[in-house]
This record gives sequence, structure tokens and C-alpha cells, in this order.
Amino acid sequence: MRRQRLLLALLVVVLASGGLAWRYQGTLIGLGLRWYLARVSSGEARDGTLERRRAVVAGMHRALLMSRPPDAVVPELFDALTVLGQRMAAGTVPLAWGAYLYTGYFRQLIEQRPEGRPARTFDEVRAALDREAAFYSVGARPGVNGVRFSDVFLPGTDGYTKDEIEAAAREGRTLPLH
Repeated sequence: MRRQRLLLALLVVVLASGGLAWRYQGTLIGLGLRWYLARVSSGEARDGTLERRRAVVAGMHRALLMSRPPDAVVPELFDALTVLGQRMAAGTVPLAWGAYLYTGYFRQLIEQRPEGRPARTFDEVRAALDREAAFYSVGARPGVNGVRFSDVFLPGTDGYTKDEIEAAAREGRTLPLH
């Protein structure tokens, strides 16, 4: 009897934990992202290299169709991505607003401190982005979740391939917008 109660209690705890993890998956993904990026940053700062941070920042610039930043500003931009990435994953900053805040931060950085000096600390970067987000009243949109596990681990299903578009054009079909 005692063993059955223990198993029942364990089952309830597992189900409740799973439900909470499913409900707050964007927050969990954001925390994992912040933890990983903080490890990358601290490891490279200790080694005196920029390899991985440069690759992450270059990937973001490529996605936003921006030119590569100078190496002098890569550590600060990486910190900005760390701050924004966690918030975008959790859904507290919509993806489009995150891109806008990042590009604005980059523009101001290049205009005001093209050599990256004096360099801002992580907390100063976070405070600057907090001010920008507050100025524009950026916040979570009702009914819009953050990043989900399916967004990270499953192939995208929100678009069409070139072949699908060409086949629809040949057949005279209109593809529905998602």
C-alpha cells in the first residue's frame, strides 16, 4: 500500500513537471540559450578569442541582411544577442521587435563607438536594451507564445519550397498563406 502511494505521488510529480515544462517551454528554451551563450562568452573571454562569438553574430547579421560587424564590437553585440535571445525565446519580446532592437543597437554602436570603446558590460547592454524596449513599449503579445520545442527540434512547416511554388504556378493554383 505504501509503495502504491509513493508511485502515485511520483506519477503526479512527473505529470505536473511535464505540464509546467510544456506550458513554460519558451522560458526554458530562453534560460538554456542564456546559459549556453554565457558559457561561450566566458570561455572565449578567458581564452582571448572571438571565434564562436564572431560566428554567432555573423549568423545574425546574415539573417538580418546586414554587413559583418568589425571585430571590436563583436563581444558587445554578442551580449546584446544573449539578452534579446532569451527574451524572444520566452515571448516577452516578439521576434520582429527583437530584430528591430538589435539593428538599432548595432546602428547606435557603430555611430557612437565604432571601435567599441569604452566597451559596455553585460549589465550596461541589458540596461540599454531595457530602455529601448520601454521607450517603444515592447512586450509580450497576447495569445502569442514564445519559441516552442517544435520550433527548435522539428523541421519548419510554415513555408513553401521553391518546387511547391513552381508547381502551384504551373497548375494555376494559389497557395494559402499560413
